[in-house]
Amino acid sequence: MNIPSMQKQNSSNIKWELINDFHKLTAITQQWQRLVDQSSDLSPFSSPQWVLTWYNNYWQKGWELSTHAGYINNQLVVILPCYIQHSPKFPYLKVLYPLGQGEPEEEEISSEYCDVIVSKSITEIALVELQEKIMLLDIDQIRWNATVQNSYIKKLLEKSFRYEALSTHTRYFVERTEWSLESLSKNTRARYKRSINQLNKINATLHWVEPKDYDEYIKLLIKYHQKLWNSRNKDGAFSHASFKDFHEQYRSQSSIKMSAVTVDGTPIAINYYFDDENSLYFYQSGWDSEQYSNFSLGLSLHLWSIENCDYKYYDFMMGEMKDSYKEKFGVQQEPMINVNITISPKIVFIHKLMRKIMSFDK
Repeated sequence: MNIPSMQKQNSSNIKWELINDFHKLTAITQQWQRLVDQSSDLSPFSSPQWVLTWYNNYWQKGWELSTHAGYINNQLVVILPCYIQHSPKFPYLKVLYPLGQGEPEEEEISSEYCDVIVSKSITEIALVELQEKIMLLDIDQIRWNATVQNSYIKKLLEKSFRYEALSTHTRYFVERTEWSLESLSKNTRARYKRSINQLNKINATLHWVEPKDYDEYIKLLIKYHQKLWNSRNKDGAFSHASFKDFHEQYRSQSSIKMSAVTVDGTPIAINYYFDDENSLYFYQSGWDSEQYSNFSLGLSLHLWSIENCDYKYYDFMMGEMKDSYKEKFGVQQEPMINVNITISPKIVFIHKLMRKIMSFDK
């Protein structure tokens, strides 16, 4: 696709469309995916497969699709996938979210790195024009979580609303060409060696799971994951039908990866990943926390997977800025932010007050 250089661009080059109908959004799936594939900065969470699967499982009555798409010569060159949540109760708060976020907290799928998807050759003019369109939206608040400091959406929102986004979390990732076991702490290396020795004594194997076995392994991962969370008197994400349905539907049409520790044909630890051309994204795990509680299964499976994957990056995604278990893996860090912009202070205040009053009545 030939796109005019940015030097020759003016506002008339990009033809904008406000998409507020789901069928119109699905109609541009192929162009959307092509735009994602052209960028090395975007994750699976920006793909139409992820976002549309989220829509199919979490969309609620009263929410308003509000996605801006820009075209040059009828080719999609920029898209900002987002929507507005309308509170059904006074003061009728209107909040802008990226598509893929905003579902109930207890069953959230944790979409991260949500961003403007734009052809690099028109980035500057596209963001300027998007700024004008965002500022015309009838909204009271913007919530945009788990994005990195250098994201387009951060720049767009800061310029639009004179907002300073402060780092609240960290992206933890391994760049494999710059990583080695020797970069880990002495204590971590000792734990890994001890764990591998324990696993060797019981003839355990660490391996990548064959796609034909994914369904079997997922069932066991869910069992292990839920058992651990139930022991902490918590439900766990997989207890929610919408969460399980989302992942079943996404796996049926998109690429995932799994690694595992197996003993006598039975998996005792499983890691669940998403991937793209450059990165392996660690998403979820489960392990037998009863019979093998002293084996450091999580540590050993992560380190084996880092050593044996073919991707440039092994991405642990977002974590707390301090005291995260992810720090022990010899990771690099990148600041991440949770954006919360108040546009209508009075309405936001009244909304918070009404929620507090309702909580007292329960």
